[in-house]
Amino acid sequence: MPMSMTPEKYFEAFTLGNFCDFKEDSSNVMRAFNAAVSASHLADCYFNFYKKNQPDLVKNYAEIGNFVDYISHKTNNYFQDIRSIANAYKHLYIGIKYEKYSTISSAGTIESVYFEGEEIKQISEELTDKNVSDFIVVYTRKSGEKIQFLQAIETVIDFWKILIDNK
Repeated sequence: MPMSMTPEKYFEAFTLGNFCDFKEDSSNVMRAFNAAVSASHLADCYFNFYKKNQPDLVKNYAEIGNFVDYISHKTNNYFQDIRSIANAYKHLYIGIKYEKYSTISSAGTIESVYFEGEEIKQISEELTDKNVSDFIVVYTRKSGEKIQFLQAIETVIDFWKILIDNK
């Protein structure tokens, strides 16, 4: 009998793996994107798995959007940012609505992504103030607030660790 991909296994195999890859090179926007995708998809994995197998664990959330709102609230809205980043490529080519706000240099690197109706305005690699050869991944919210991706993803990973350990 095949083993089911539980949220715990997904977290260990994909979310933590991509997070660790990013931490090894926290200047790499591609690795940041991969970490965002797996952290974002964990919400869908967790919600749908437990809706089917242990409904009491997600009974407070009528739909995935309610669960996403809960996670976002618990992570200073970093999860909503992570989810927006994870959806960036999906939005690049789905029509003029998003296309005019997006630019990329290649299929492997996001230079910047602008959303009109979403929270994320831009994600990019930028020089730190400390060292002219030291890059970090930052994103800019529509409000103009710049946030280091590492800060956001660490907060989201810490949330997932607690939720998964305490289920």
